[in-house]
Amino acid sequence: MYATNYFEEQMLNLMHGQNIPAPEKLYLELFQTNPGDSGTGGTPISYAGYARKEVVFGEPTTDGNGLSISNTELISFPESPINAGTVNYVGVYNQQIGGDLLLYAQLDTPLIVNANVSPVFRAGQVKWLWSGNLSSYYRNAIMKTLGGTNRSTCYGFAQPYIGLLNGDNEFSGNNYARIEVDMTNPEQTSSGAAHIENEEDVTSPVATGNWGTINRIGIYSAATGGNPYGFINISPAIAMTAGYAAIFHAGDVQFNIN
Repeated sequence: MYATNYFEEQMLNLMHGQNIPAPEKLYLELFQTNPGDSGTGGTPISYAGYARKEVVFGEPTTDGNGLSISNTELISFPESPINAGTVNYVGVYNQQIGGDLLLYAQLDTPLIVNANVSPVFRAGQVKWLWSGNLSSYYRNAIMKTLGGTNRSTCYGFAQPYIGLLNGDNEFSGNNYARIEVDMTNPEQTSSGAAHIENEEDVTSPVATGNWGTINRIGIYSAATGGNPYGFINISPAIAMTAGYAAIFHAGDVQFNIN
């Protein structure tokens, strides 16, 4: 499944201190046409008795290089009294009527809804698989707003910080400290991704000794400790020795979610 623009921007706005609340319930909509990233397109199937049906997702689980959630129960829609058309897409809403489309997907096999047919999705057939440069911590926290027996709000952080790393190891000592950074508001790119970047130039403290070689940076929720939001690889790597400071010009630190 793909996240809509609305849900993508919620994820990025965590870096502006905004939370992602856990919806009370989630509902599956059946679409004949693509609702798209905007979440406002698409033509739902229509027949007497049809309505969105509740979908219950399980806990986020490791799935290849990513995390996934999928429906834990059978989802059965009312029987159609007419030849209603073909379901080509499904979408997940935060309300049964109206609300916001969060996720959508094209079916691997279109579902033809003829008279006397009840559209049915078996457990595990409605699945959101997510990999990318966000940390496992935040992917899990975001997914837990939608899945699991104890769904919970994902809390944002008002002030992000850049951490400098070699591989998975953050530097320490010799005047090292994370760098406070302000990020732009999310914008949609021509490729359909939500985009955020650092607003202004930021500079690290000057190293008083050898820090090591930067080949990765992380965005963290606190000046010390906290949790990493995500990571960005640096190429070419930069050796940080005594007398050097790391400078990131406006727009250098970029995150995209699609």
